[in-house]
Amino acid sequence: MSSDAAPKLTKAEATAYLHNQDLTSLLQEALNQTVLERAANAPARIAEILKKAGHDRDNTLRMRELFARADSNGNGRVTIDELRDFKLAMGEPLSDDELHGAFKAMGGSESEGVGYDQFAGWYDSARSKGGLLSSRGASAEQRRRSAARASRASKEQLDTTGFDASKLTIRTTGEPNTLEFRVFFELAGEQISPWHDIPLYPPGGAGRGEVNMVVEIPKFSRAKFEIATGEPLKPIKQDTKKGRLREYNYGDMLFNYGCFPQTWEDPSHVTEDTSAHGDNDPIDAMEIGTQIFKSGSVVRVKILGCLAMIDDGETDWKVVCVNVDDPLAARCDDIDDVERVVPGYIGVMREWLRMYKVIDGKPKNEFGLEERALNKEYTMKVVEETHAFWQQLIDAGKKTV
Repeated sequence: MSSDAAPKLTKAEATAYLHNQDLTSLLQEALNQTVLERAANAPARIAEILKKAGHDRDNTLRMRELFARADSNGNGRVTIDELRDFKLAMGEPLSDDELHGAFKAMGGSESEGVGYDQFAGWYDSARSKGGLLSSRGASAEQRRRSAARASRASKEQLDTTGFDASKLTIRTTGEPNTLEFRVFFELAGEQISPWHDIPLYPPGGAGRGEVNMVVEIPKFSRAKFEIATGEPLKPIKQDTKKGRLREYNYGDMLFNYGCFPQTWEDPSHVTEDTSAHGDNDPIDAMEIGTQIFKSGSVVRVKILGCLAMIDDGETDWKVVCVNVDDPLAARCDDIDDVERVVPGYIGVMREWLRMYKVIDGKPKNEFGLEERALNKEYTMKVVEETHAFWQQLIDAGKKTV
């Protein structure tokens, strides 16, 4: 039996769980609706109604989170200045005319701000096809151009920093296999954040498709390590669920797994090609070389391509890359080369990602873009976009998510 198997609940605990999750009322409403419709296949119809209710509840929770982020002083109102700063941080800067138009559409007062209901109604409408925040149209294209300019400027700056990963040291605290275990990063004796202080592009890498990768999970291991984006110094820790350490029960990781620093998959941004929001994390990387890197290693890698994984309804890009010093790097420059040099490897990676949650009783992960492995050119645009989102997050003074 999986070590993550949920413990059996008592009747009282089950009743409390149903109450806390609002499942009792949802089930009753679904049953009543099914009876009124005289549905021929009642179980299927109930499942459909519950799925929609769950989706609506998720949307409400996401909208309340967005409102809370916009409401910087927590007074329950969003002013025009707060909306301007919020949209800038989200990678969707609005012009003065757009800001005033937004408040007019909300029916709110620019001096006193707007409440949650006004904000939520406007945001849904603005996200609809043809709306101000739609992923299509002139406004969307202008936002993409702004993001690309910010990314290019940042790349030029980072290429001149002379960052030397070999001077990094890592320090661990706590015992391995405990909740307290952490991997901290230091440079010249000072603690740094691996997410914010390690540049995305190594010297000379911006124009060559080469980036820095922070290794979280070594190849052929299964402890689920990740950068703790919610902790001050962003150390690496082992993920937990219900107070217990998590592992990949499906099997060992088939590649060195980690992330790219100074990137962020913006949860308020809907990727046009996947129709899903970002997952609020740095972009994930899968290094396919022959060496095993320990947690905390910073490796210069060559980007080859990516998979558009959809995890719990969120876009979760998985970038395929290779250590620039690995023998495979000389033979692989794009995603098609991987299939030529290591036939079947991409398919095995995709199926591992699809299935690893099933053993824990969860549904399979899905993939967008017809499950294709996208090429290097496409992937670099994804990386640059998520780098621009990270820059806007930092410009807004937010380093913890």
